[in-house]
Amino acid sequence: MIELKLDYVLRDMIISALRYALGRRTYISAETSEFIVENKDIIDGRMKQVMLSDLQHYLERRKEGFITDDRCDYDTWVNLYNWLDELEVEE
Repeated sequence: MIELKLDYVLRDMIISALRYALGRRTYISAETSEFIVENKDIIDGRMKQVMLSDLQHYLERRKEGFITDDRCDYDTWVNLYNWLDELEVEE
């Protein structure tokens, strides 16, 4: 097994994966969300805030009708948003 150094760049790559997955309407949406939840120990305060902001923006644009995707993706992102919002992290 390869060990990755947990640093700013790796955290940004995970944020980028979330941004890529938003609105994709493929398996990657659920896999990205699951990866984040399964690896909660890597989430710091900055990462949490950025992901919450990205998810909030996505959900608002969807509500306004600018984004149309499947209900399963919507549920995935709402569940991740709620989970992140409750997650306690170190700053």
